[in-house]
Amino acid sequence: MTRSSSWHRISNFLRKYRKIPHSSFKTKWNETLKHKHAMEQLRTTLLSNPPTSTSNITVIQTLTTSFHIHNCEPTPQAYRFLIKTLAKSSNLESIASVLDHLETSEKFETPEHIFKDVIFAYGFSGKIDEAVKVFFKIPKLRCVPSAYTLNALLSVLVRRREGLVMVPEVLVRASGMGVRLEESTFEILVDALCRIGEVDCAGELVRYMSDESYIVDPSLYSKLLSSVCKHKDSSCFDVIGYVEELRKMRFSPGLRDYTVVMRFLVRGGRGKEVVSVLNQMKCDRIEPDLVCYTIILQGVIADEDYSRADKLFDELLLLGLTPDVYTYNVYIDGLCKQKDIDGAVKMMSCMEKVGCEANVVTYNILLKGLVKAGDMSRAKSVWEKMEGNGVDRNSHTYDIMVGGFIEVDDVVCAQGLLEEAFSRDLVVKRSRTEEVICRLCDKGLMDEAVELLAHLV
Repeated sequence: MTRSSSWHRISNFLRKYRKIPHSSFKTKWNETLKHKHAMEQLRTTLLSNPPTSTSNITVIQTLTTSFHIHNCEPTPQAYRFLIKTLAKSSNLESIASVLDHLETSEKFETPEHIFKDVIFAYGFSGKIDEAVKVFFKIPKLRCVPSAYTLNALLSVLVRRREGLVMVPEVLVRASGMGVRLEESTFEILVDALCRIGEVDCAGELVRYMSDESYIVDPSLYSKLLSSVCKHKDSSCFDVIGYVEELRKMRFSPGLRDYTVVMRFLVRGGRGKEVVSVLNQMKCDRIEPDLVCYTIILQGVIADEDYSRADKLFDELLLLGLTPDVYTYNVYIDGLCKQKDIDGAVKMMSCMEKVGCEANVVTYNILLKGLVKAGDMSRAKSVWEKMEGNGVDRNSHTYDIMVGGFIEVDDVVCAQGLLEEAFSRDLVVKRSRTEEVICRLCDKGLMDEAVELLAHLV
C-alpha cells in the first residue's frame, strides 16, 4: 500500500506541474521546415518552367500552390524571390500582378527591400513612370516608406535627363508621405548635379546640408570641388576663394583636392596662383608629392618664371623626392624655352644616369629646342640616338624634323623623312606634306613631288 500511495503522489505531481508537449506540427521549427520545403519547390518550379509575360495567373498560382502543398502561407522572402526571378527574365508585366496579389491577399507587413527590388527592376529597364508609381503605392501594401526606397527611386531617376525633371515633384510628394531626407539622399542628388554640370545647384545643396547640421561626407566636398574645376572657366574662376568658402562648411582639403585645384589653375595659365596654393598646402601641413611639384613647374614655366622653376626643382630634390620622366620633361622643356640647349642636353644625360629613361616626349622636346635654335646637326645626332636607345619615333617627331629641314631649305631630307613616316603608317599633317610638295616643285623636283602627292590622294 505504501508503494501505491507514493506512486499516486508522484503521478499527481507530474500531472499538476509537467507541461503537456505541443503537437510536433505546431512547433516553430516545423513551420520553418515547411517554409523551406515550399521555397525549394517554388524555386524548382520557376527554374524548370520560367515565367513568361503571357502567364501572369500561372505565376501567382505557382507561388500559392508551392506553399499550400506544404500547408503554409507565402512569406515575404517568397515574394522577393519571385519578383527577382521575374526581373531577371525581363518579365516586368507580371510584377504588377504580383504586387496586386500582395496587396489584396496577404496581411503581413511587407518588407521595404521588396519595393527597392521592384523600383530597380522597372528603373533599369527604362520604365521610370512605373518605378515612381510603385514608390507612391508603398503605403497601400502595409509598409512605411523611408529614405531607403526614396534613394532607390532617386538613383534610378538621376540616370536619365527625363528622370531628373521628375525629381523635384518626387521629393515634395515624398515629404508629404513623411519621408525624411537623409545624408545619403543628398549625396545622390549632388552627384547627379555634378555629373550634368549643374555645380552651382550642387553647391547650394551642400551648403544647405551644412546649415541644417547634416553630416557631410568629406568625399562629397571633394567631388563638388572636382566638378567645379571640370566645368568652370579656368582662366577666370576664383577657385581659391571657392575652396575658402568650402572651408567655412568644415571642409579640410587633402592632397588630391589641392592637386585638382593646381591642375585647374595651370590649365588657365595662372602659374603665380599655383605657387600660392603650394604655400597654403604647407600651412595645412600637407606634404606636396611629386605630382604637385610637376604641375607647379608646368605652371611657372608657362608663365616664363624660370628662376622660380629652378628653385622648385631644387626644393623637390631637397625634400627627397625622385623626379620621374614627366617631371624631367617639364623641366627640360623650360630649359629649351630659355634657349639653354646645353642645359637641356645635360639634364637629359643626368636623368639617364640616375636610371630614368627618356621617352619619346623627352626627345621631341629636345629636338624642338634644337630645331628652333637652328642646330640641325645636333638634332640629327639626337634623332640617331633615339633609334640607338630603342625609342620609337612618333608622328610629332617626324613633324618637328621635317619642319627643321624646311627651315634650312633642305627639302630633299624633308621629303625622305615624310616617305619614311608614310612607310611606317604614321599620321602626317596634310599641311606639312603640301608644304614639302610646294618646295619640291619650286626646285624642279617634280618626280619626288608626284611621289608625295600620291600619299594625299
